[in-house]
Amino acid sequence: MLYNLTNMKNLKMKLKKTSKTLRIFFFVVFIIYTISTGFMTRGLLLLEGIETFLRIVIIATLMIILIIYLISGLVLLILKKKGLIITVSIFIAILSIINFAGYYLVSKGYNFLSTINTPTIKYTTNLVTLKETNKIVKVGMIDTETDVEGYILPKEYMLNNNLKYEIEKYEDYYFLLADLYHHVVDAIFISGNYVNLYSSSDDYKNIEEETKVVATYSKEMEKEELSETTNKSITDPFSVLIIGIDSKHDGLKEHSAFNGDTLMLVTFNPKTLSATMFSIPRDTYVPIACLNNRKYKINAAAAYGTKCMLNTIEKLVGFQIDYTAKINFKGLVGLVDALGGIEVDVPKPDFPSNYCTDDSNRKNKGSICLTPGKQILDGEHALALARNRKAFALSDFKRIQNQQLVVEAIARKAKTIRNIQDFSKVLDTISRNLDTNMATKEILNFYNVGKNILVRTNFSENEFFNIQRTYLTGYDSTIYKQGYAFQYYEESLKEIINALLVNLEVKEPTIIKTFNFSANKPYEIEIIGKKYTSGTREETLPNFVGQSYGYIENWSLTKNIEITRIDRESTTCNNNEVLEQNISKGILLSSIKTLKIVVCKNNTTTNQPTTNSEPPTE
Repeated sequence: MLYNLTNMKNLKMKLKKTSKTLRIFFFVVFIIYTISTGFMTRGLLLLEGIETFLRIVIIATLMIILIIYLISGLVLLILKKKGLIITVSIFIAILSIINFAGYYLVSKGYNFLSTINTPTIKYTTNLVTLKETNKIVKVGMIDTETDVEGYILPKEYMLNNNLKYEIEKYEDYYFLLADLYHHVVDAIFISGNYVNLYSSSDDYKNIEEETKVVATYSKEMEKEELSETTNKSITDPFSVLIIGIDSKHDGLKEHSAFNGDTLMLVTFNPKTLSATMFSIPRDTYVPIACLNNRKYKINAAAAYGTKCMLNTIEKLVGFQIDYTAKINFKGLVGLVDALGGIEVDVPKPDFPSNYCTDDSNRKNKGSICLTPGKQILDGEHALALARNRKAFALSDFKRIQNQQLVVEAIARKAKTIRNIQDFSKVLDTISRNLDTNMATKEILNFYNVGKNILVRTNFSENEFFNIQRTYLTGYDSTIYKQGYAFQYYEESLKEIINALLVNLEVKEPTIIKTFNFSANKPYEIEIIGKKYTSGTREETLPNFVGQSYGYIENWSLTKNIEITRIDRESTTCNNNEVLEQNISKGILLSSIKTLKIVVCKNNTTTNQPTTNSEPPTE
């Protein structure tokens, strides 16, 4: 102990004999390097699961350099090797700058990841009236207790402000809006995002000008969809529901309700580098999970938030989806521009006059025009291609295919990022316009997936992983009070689900043992689900008014529907003629158990309504 103290005193005495300026220079560089090493170590420890061995080696090397510099520096000071110590210190100073720069990049990336999976969201409900309404007595609201913006927040707002409105409850937002417009209620509670949600509907295209917000109530709460994640590692086959939100605002940090224009379920197998993309048409008629499985067009689930949409699609495909990702289409412009544009073979339109659309701000009508052929698209033109459906006879179905083209082109271009500036631009754009329920640890695992892709494709810009496209076939129908809806063929959906499960390694693939081709016909990869052009169709209720009651009795025997007859005495109609039905035409027969029919009872006429052999008028 005494020996060590003596040595320390001798060391101090020797150092005092050295140049004071040189000593200060050495110790300042040493302190700076020590601090930079601490920051760099902290940054590397954040990158859990990424190159663990390499991170340990780097941290150990930084510590060893720190010790070597301290010892060698003291020796050089004592030996008065001025030139050598300045040279070594400059090298250490450069390492310090590298440490600080490395920590900045790591922390920026980590903060980005924290931004896109924030655990909370700002929910907002608005009390809305028509512009001409001055007095509020009767208020409509949703009768779903789990709906944050339609039920929970309105209840809190009325309680906090001691409001005693006469409440009318609704099971559907479209009926809620309809009754507001028909003055059945004076005001309604609805999502703060209601203009974006409903302005695309023909009935409410002027909703922003026709309504006014009387009151707004917001609250920061945990995101509903956080509880829905499976926490599955993305180094194993996983599924993600991508929801494209068509908003004119840049950003994605408020409101649970959204306009779900694009729904894409993707399964990705990092072992085989294969992805299966299932795009679901927005008008697909399905049971909505949060509405007691009542059938509506699938985009209706968006009004009740991400959790409702996720659960609805899980019910459709029959398996639990691992993760969700909401992407604001407005951010697509910035992302494509940050990448320097994307190469897309723009398809030829069926209606060329409709190949010009508004810009991303929904202004400058017809200012963004597309030209068919392979080309580099900037952000505005990429968004126009992803949005446009009026230029194609297949409308939404063609738009889905075009969106897949844009997604593939972005993925290909992302592989080419080679400098920090471009990477930083991409991160800034994505952080504002992407929201996911993935944990930071799982997002970090994308590094390993991306590394695997680059290695196995030899860092080529042209080669890429295998993408299986799907196409859900079906038929058009008209649903009561909902208008146009798309009814899918079960066979088409089953084939698509099978492909998704095979890619997830839940099901074994079917081995193809035969193969036919023609030298005169170019080979085309089969699109999963597209070959089904017919199948069982769901019937809707016809219009029976004016028909004979005898015809309805015979019809009901084959439909398993109970008919309740109500006679109405009248001399102005034919005996047994149907006057009314309690359920309107266009309702799916599968949702009807009983049907009430008002029938004419006329004892003064011998005329009978004609019993047609043809189906009733629809």
